[in-house]
Amino acid sequence: MNFRLGALALAAILVVLAACGRAPAPPDSPAAAPADAVRGRVAAHWFGRQWPMNFLAGFRREQVAADFRQLVDDGFDTVVLLVAWGDFQPVYAPCCTYDERAFERLRFLLDRADEAGLKVMLRLGYSWSFHPQAGDVLERQQRLLNDGQAREAFFGFLGRVSKEVEGREGVVMAFMSWEDLWLRRVDGSAAGTWSEYLATLSPQVAAPAGLPDAARDPRLFNGYWDWLVIGKLLEPAMPLFRVLSFEARVDDEPLVEPGPDGQPVVTGWIGHDGMMRMPPGHPLTIYWAPFWGADNQGEQLPATRSLALLDALLARSQRMSASPLFIDQFNFVDNTVGHGHNAVIRPGETADFLHGAVCVLKRRDVLGYGIWTVRDYAESPLYNPAFGYGLDGWRLETAAGAPQQALEGLASGDFQLRLVAGDRLAQHVAPKQRGRLPRAGDSLPDRVCVEAEVRTPGVLLARAGAGPAMLRFDGSGLQRRCADIVAQPDDAGLAFALELRDGELALREAMLFDHVQYGGIRDLDGRPGPLLEAVRRMNRDFRAGAARCE
Repeated sequence: MNFRLGALALAAILVVLAACGRAPAPPDSPAAAPADAVRGRVAAHWFGRQWPMNFLAGFRREQVAADFRQLVDDGFDTVVLLVAWGDFQPVYAPCCTYDERAFERLRFLLDRADEAGLKVMLRLGYSWSFHPQAGDVLERQQRLLNDGQAREAFFGFLGRVSKEVEGREGVVMAFMSWEDLWLRRVDGSAAGTWSEYLATLSPQVAAPAGLPDAARDPRLFNGYWDWLVIGKLLEPAMPLFRVLSFEARVDDEPLVEPGPDGQPVVTGWIGHDGMMRMPPGHPLTIYWAPFWGADNQGEQLPATRSLALLDALLARSQRMSASPLFIDQFNFVDNTVGHGHNAVIRPGETADFLHGAVCVLKRRDVLGYGIWTVRDYAESPLYNPAFGYGLDGWRLETAAGAPQQALEGLASGDFQLRLVAGDRLAQHVAPKQRGRLPRAGDSLPDRVCVEAEVRTPGVLLARAGAGPAMLRFDGSGLQRRCADIVAQPDDAGLAFALELRDGELALREAMLFDHVQYGGIRDLDGRPGPLLEAVRRMNRDFRAGAARCE
């Protein structure tokens, strides 16, 4: 998700909801044969029951069919799967090491989607990966956007994914995202590419003596970024996929200059027009959230204002690009940590907004949309949290017997981990690879949750760098227990451990988190949220065509 400040100077655009018919396509639009594959699509991002960052190793096979049926029941016809570079190709230098388990699990998901009647979209190169060999995700981004050899490795990864989906008619689109290709600085390894870009510019453009700097040369830096991701990443990858799109950055960069008192002042905005120049016929992917075009001072927007801002974004995107639009993240609700200043839709008017949004999308001839948080998720930084990869990432100390003997295979293809009294399971959570960690002392309460099959009642002690939390399992059968915990990471990361004091359990899953991403559609357990019926209605209306709006 992307919810960075993008307050743009916009004039209010009136949206006439009572008579919002379909707008004609831009007169110079090319034939949109590839885009036809996604026209009318209503998509849901799916992360199993995990955080997007760890879902591939974390989803349980036994739950997938039910989850996909639920998506269909809620009116979705397409599922979006994140294909993380680090999960599939954890080692890119020296090139290359692949994890075949990731490809096998992708095949499993594609098969289940086909059985459920769901089409599939792939977000290629999702930047986050908890794979132990993947390293620092920001360093991977840096090398990809600067180093030609890293890009060659990346194309190798794309080629492998392409072969996996070859012949699968259910895969209707793949796309890359600027969020996964965020250029933060240009280093010496990019000197040749930078010179190539300069050769494309007018001789009147004053170029810096050396490499561009985001603060010193903001317009050139961002122009180079746009050119780089489209010309050096997207276009070379086009032959690998039947329909390939790009999620362009639609919130602008602030142009900051010293004010009269020497303090920084925003004097203008730099757009990313270059990211919106797609090859003919291919859809352009964008995202939307209530922050776009708002003041972002913590305001609550009425539904009419949010609809006007949505319409403004679509109109602006269509002016910049002749390509038809697909919204991969239609984020009408957001509680992202650290972005509480962003504008939101008034809670009591979100359903009205969703009802009106159908007409806005139809009026602007938007191909379709996807929703990011269809099911709430807990941001747990644990790798392989449900033992889909066996004991990979975990250290098991057993009271008796070899650790691998404790791993029990299930008919579904999943695993569970047998623990007896005295067994201790631990994982070290690396901070640079796992993002923001639960931490005592902030405003978010830390929680630990464990799911296990109880064979003999017992007590499980959980630690996250501090004193234990107690999880008591009684009776028998599959149980889920949660408790407050004190999480205290240090500079080296976070030490997480589970120790069974007595009894016998077959552990299915462990989670440690302090934040639950909220979408209002279904909660952590899949139960209906307050916006479920409004979303179902929106999905039905959009898929039914424009009759209601006309």
